[in-house]
Amino acid sequence: MPRTAARAGALLLCALAAASVHGAQPDKTKVPKTSAKKDPPGIWLLAGREGECVSPTILAKKGPEFSDIKSPYQLAEKLQAAGHKAEIKEFKAGTRPAVEVRAPSAGLHVMFVKQEFCERVAPPPDKK
Repeated sequence: MPRTAARAGALLLCALAAASVHGAQPDKTKVPKTSAKKDPPGIWLLAGREGECVSPTILAKKGPEFSDIKSPYQLAEKLQAAGHKAEIKEFKAGTRPAVEVRAPSAGLHVMFVKQEFCERVAPPPDKK
């Protein structure tokens, strides 16, 4: 009987070890799907120098797949779909809340702000 109990204990330990390795831990680099709760209505712009803001359409310079970006969460989803690790950091304190999107493998590090928090909106880039 002691051998059977020892064997059962060893099997239980192996099962627990395997479960902890393959547990349901969320991937911290993943961005949740865009939802009305996470992506409130309003116009997002890219923060520039000295309070100036620029339309996210400027991201098209990085590639045509970024030409229709409307929010930081949409950008993060597109980056992840392309195989990049996208990190989102929300800055809610202060008078100018913002959302940072970083994807070093794609060469992107941008800050989004809502239009109402921009001091000046830059004119759209020249189309050449």
